[in-house]
Amino acid sequence: MKKLIYILLLVSVSGCASIHNLFGTKTTIPKLPQIHQAFKPLILWDDDVGSADDAVFVPAVDGGAVFAASRGGKLYRFESLKGRKIWQIKTGHKLSAGVGVGEGLVVVCSEDGEVLAYDESGKAMWNYHVLGELLSVPEIADGVVVVRVGDGRIFGLDEKTGKQLWVYQHANPALAIRSYAGVVISQGMVYAGFAGGKLVSVDLQTGAVNWETTVARAHGTTELERIADVTSLPIVDELQVCAIAYQGRLACFDIAKGDLIWSTDVSSYAGMIVDKRNFFVSSDQGDVLSLDSTSGASAWKQSELEGREITAPYVQDSYVVVGDIQGYVHFMRRSDGELVARTDTDGSPIRFQPVRLNSDMFLVQTKKGHLYAMAVP
Repeated sequence: MKKLIYILLLVSVSGCASIHNLFGTKTTIPKLPQIHQAFKPLILWDDDVGSADDAVFVPAVDGGAVFAASRGGKLYRFESLKGRKIWQIKTGHKLSAGVGVGEGLVVVCSEDGEVLAYDESGKAMWNYHVLGELLSVPEIADGVVVVRVGDGRIFGLDEKTGKQLWVYQHANPALAIRSYAGVVISQGMVYAGFAGGKLVSVDLQTGAVNWETTVARAHGTTELERIADVTSLPIVDELQVCAIAYQGRLACFDIAKGDLIWSTDVSSYAGMIVDKRNFFVSSDQGDVLSLDSTSGASAWKQSELEGREITAPYVQDSYVVVGDIQGYVHFMRRSDGELVARTDTDGSPIRFQPVRLNSDMFLVQTKKGHLYAMAVP
């Protein structure tokens, strides 16, 4: 049987927060680093959408609307600037992933393999049943809803009817990290990273493979040492697609042929973001790295958040932002990585990187189910 590894699990022992890492070692979460608070981050609105439990839910933004979901099966729509609740519905399912938004559809996934589609007024449109575990956010583009199954399959569904258009199957190795990463759609292609360090490009309309390449190769002697999985979303621009692997490297490939352009040794489970000049990466250890986007050369490294199970970074104005396992949101100066501000939420883990709301605001959703709209003053 294939085995899934849970990388970092939050547990509570005698009132002390601890982490079980990949190798089963329990370590105490480090104390918050002391910083000079340069500004107070603004929480512009917040609401309770329900616990995520053991799933990872990501809010979605479409125009002036924010959509969010919970493990208990509720789906919400909010007005983006003030946080006014426009509607909420009960899906009747225990949900496992979401929310995907696009082309007038709002899509979530249930733990029993149902892909559930609604229009933006909350009216049920269709559902499609997949035999398998749905853990990642659906993506919608050009008439196709793309969902990913934990066993390595990717489905393309017709956005109007939910009918299956195609399925892509990738074989996972015997030992793999449990991943919540979905897919990225760009220029008519679907990009996805897999266990075993693979990255694939498939056609959005047909599911035909354009190319497959290797981000990182396995090293070491034991099964655990040889894990080199891509567990976060790739990053795509007009010329290249880049991905990063756990116990592997960051590598960028030609978008048309999949040929390697450059790579650098860095390991990440959470993932990365890029601007015009730099990649910002959350490493396995909890360091935040700034790397040149054309060569991978290091610009700076912020190590004071090590062991706090930080999210992938988000860029807001002059700052790089991450969430952590205790619900803190940390702000680093974009130019040199210095920690300059932080704010707390509800004390529960933030498990996915902040989501852009508009040019001035971003969203975070906690494990307990609180949704926050934040900004830099």
